[in-house]
Amino acid sequence: MAKLGSSTFIFNQLDIYGAFQHIAWAGFSGVELACSANVPPHIELNTDKAYIDEVKATAKKHGVELYAIDAGEPPFRALPEDEKVKTMAKLFDVAAKLGIPVVAIRSEGKADDKEVTDKLFGYINKLCKQAEKRGIKVAVECHAGHSLYNTAMLIKLIDEIDSPVLGANLDPSNVFRGGEDPAESVLKLGKRLVHTHLRDCPREVQIRAVPEQQTPGRGDIDWVKILKNLKKVGYAGALDTHILGAATYPLSRQMGIAAEGRGYLNKCLRELK
Repeated sequence: MAKLGSSTFIFNQLDIYGAFQHIAWAGFSGVELACSANVPPHIELNTDKAYIDEVKATAKKHGVELYAIDAGEPPFRALPEDEKVKTMAKLFDVAAKLGIPVVAIRSEGKADDKEVTDKLFGYINKLCKQAEKRGIKVAVECHAGHSLYNTAMLIKLIDEIDSPVLGANLDPSNVFRGGEDPAESVLKLGKRLVHTHLRDCPREVQIRAVPEQQTPGRGDIDWVKILKNLKKVGYAGALDTHILGAATYPLSRQMGIAAEGRGYLNKCLRELK
């Protein structure tokens, strides 16, 4: 359990080649490609062989693996549902051709609104049918205030849809702000866990911590306990840091955050051995 990766999201000033280079310099062994309206196109809906070969070659050049694609806030998020499903299917195609096993999405909707929640379940079910055809895992995270607002709702989604490609994406920050212990969530999710977005959070933060506070080791989340429980449930996926809100930071400051997070998590992993 030592697949430490970083989302390219933090390196919003760089193209994919610069992001890969900086993630490698920070000591990570892999990357999560950000498909987001808030960063340059670190992944494109392009299955042309030349593009696929170029991305693979760039990863190989910098010695990083391709762990996942993050489609939590994609540029096409506002499309009508059917169009969004078709566009996500294209993203699954790219993931399959790049050998990327997981596409991460976020919860949407509204807490305790049955109609909205049922619609979200239906949408994710449609995504799973597309992902099944391509052998791609769909990883969903819970988020306070959304339809999937806690671990129990995330388990309900996964168990009701009952797709072999649907699993949970653990974001300890979201779980922690929702009043739960992320380490206990790991035990509850168990084999349903297929991906992670690792961010820290101080206990008093209710919305979102600043980037430095999201850096693993800077907040109040018990990372050793989380990592112990991930090992206990047999989690073998990537441990991807996912720091938000650093878009206006100078590149040197972004790099410092990325490298610090990797160093802290690596130290915690060594303590488990």
